[in-house]
Amino acid sequence: MENESALLAASRRALGLSVDAPLTLTPILQGGSDRQFFRLADGAQSWIVMRYGVDKRENARFADIGGFLQGIGVGVPEILSHDATARTLWMEDLGAVDLFAASAGGAAPDLALYELTISAGAVLHRRGWDAARRTGLPLMPGFDESLYAWERDYFYREFLDTVCHRPLTVAERDAIEAGLAPAAAALARRNGDLVHRDFQSQNIIIRGGRVFFIDFQGLRRGTRHYDLASLLFDPYVQFRAADRERLIEFAFHAAADGETADEFRHHLRAAAVQRLMQALGAYGMLGVNRGKTEFLRHIPRALGNLRAVLTVSGTAPALLAVLDSVRRPA
Repeated sequence: MENESALLAASRRALGLSVDAPLTLTPILQGGSDRQFFRLADGAQSWIVMRYGVDKRENARFADIGGFLQGIGVGVPEILSHDATARTLWMEDLGAVDLFAASAGGAAPDLALYELTISAGAVLHRRGWDAARRTGLPLMPGFDESLYAWERDYFYREFLDTVCHRPLTVAERDAIEAGLAPAAAALARRNGDLVHRDFQSQNIIIRGGRVFFIDFQGLRRGTRHYDLASLLFDPYVQFRAADRERLIEFAFHAAADGETADEFRHHLRAAAVQRLMQALGAYGMLGVNRGKTEFLRHIPRALGNLRAVLTVSGTAPALLAVLDSVRRPA
C-alpha cells in the first residue's frame, strides 16, 4: 500500500497512540468517489481513516458536517481528528454492518430497521435546515430546478448515450422534458429541508439497535422526498411491492409535512424519478467511463424501478417509450 508507513505514523499522532503501538491498516473497498477508506486497528480497538482527493469540494466539509449532525441529534460516527492539509480524517469505527448487509445483502429488507432509518431521517429533515442556517454551516448548493435538470441530463448522457448507445432526438428530449421539468419545479419549491443526498442502504450503519449515517458530505437544502425516494427505491435492494407500500405508509406518518397522503405520494414519485435517473447516470459513468464494472449490475433493478414509477405517475410517457426501445443491459 502506497505511503502506508506515513499514514500509520500520522495516525499515531492524530489519535495520540504510542510510537510502538502495533497498528494494522486494512483497505475498505467502497463506492465510486475519490476517497480511500481504511480500518486502522491495534488489536484492542479500531478506527476508520478516510483520505480524500481534490475532485469534490464537499469532501473537505465532512468533519464540520459530522459535528453539526451530532449536535442536532443525528447518529453519525464521531470525528476524532482531521488534517485538512493532508486531506486525511480519522473517525469512530461503527462496524461493517450496514442496512444493505442487515437486509440479507439486499435480498430481504429488514422492515423494522427501515422504519428506524426513516424515523432517524425525519430528525434530520425536521431540525436540519433551520439549524444549518443559524450556524452558517457551509453546504453544497441546494436542490433547485437547475440541479434537477443536471440530474436528468446526466441520465441522458451517461446512461442513454454511454450505456445504451441510444441518444435522444431533439423532439424526444423536448417531449420528455415537457413531462419531467414541471414535476421537478414543484419539488424545487419544497426545498425547506436539509437532505443527506445519498440516503441509501449502504450509507446507513446499524450498531446496537441504532442507525448511523455515513457519506453525508453532500448534505444540502432540498426536500425530504428525495431522501425517502433514495431509500425506498434503492436499486441495491429488492423490495416486494407490499413491503415498499408498508414503508411508504410509515414514511407518510413519520415525515409528511402538512401534506395529504396523495400529495406525499405524488412528490415521492417525482423525487424517485429524479433519483433513479441520477443513479442510472452514475452507474453508467462509473461502470463504463471509470471501469468500475460492478456498478453495471445494478442497472436492471434501477431501470425496472424507474419504469414502474413512471408508469404509475404518468408524467413522462415519452421517456417510457424511449426505455422500451433501448437495448437493456444484462
